[in-house]
Amino acid sequence: MRPNNDGASGADGDWAHEHRYRTLVATPAVRAALHRNAARARLPLSAEEFLSRAASVTPLVGRPMLDGAARGRRLGLALRLRTGRTREAEPAAPVGRVIAAVLCSLALRAQVIRAVAQHEDGCTLTADIPSDARAFGGVLEVTVTGGPAGPTSVRAKAEIPGQLVDWGRSRQTLDTLVADLHAPDLV
Repeated sequence: MRPNNDGASGADGDWAHEHRYRTLVATPAVRAALHRNAARARLPLSAEEFLSRAASVTPLVGRPMLDGAARGRRLGLALRLRTGRTREAEPAAPVGRVIAAVLCSLALRAQVIRAVAQHEDGCTLTADIPSDARAFGGVLEVTVTGGPAGPTSVRAKAEIPGQLVDWGRSRQTLDTLVADLHAPDLV
C-alpha cells in the first residue's frame, strides 16, 4: 500500500479522486467526517415556528397572519412562483474531496439529501433547504464534475418555490456552500 498526500494509505486513502457517490460514502474517513459535521448541525427556526411565535405574541393579528401566510404559500405554489440563484466554482481539489466537502456542508447545514444522480465524471446531489424565518424551504441542487487531468467544477442552484422574494436566502445558501468548499477542517 502506498501513502497518498493525506497521509492515509490503501483503499481508504485513495478516495480523494473517487467520483462515485456510493464508494465515497462507504469510505471510513468520509463517513467519519459526515458524522462529525452532522453532529454539529443546528436547524434554524422554521417559517412555521416563526409565524406561530409571532401569533402568540400578538394574538389579535397573529392568527390572521398565519392564515394569510398559508394562503399566500398555496397561491404562490399554484402560480408556480419561484426565486433562486446559481453559482459556479472551481475549487483546487480533486473531485472526491470536493464531493466529500459538499456532503459535509449539507450535513453541517441540516440540508437533507433527497436524490443523487451519478454521472461519468461526478454526481448531482439534490437536497432540501430547511425552512427559516425568510423562506418556507427550498431545493439545493449541486453538480460536481471533474476528471483526473482537468479541474473540478461545482455548479449549484438554489430555488425557493412558492415565493417571489426569498430575502437573500438563496444567495446565503450558495455563499455558505462555496465558503464550506474552502474550509480546511470540514472534511
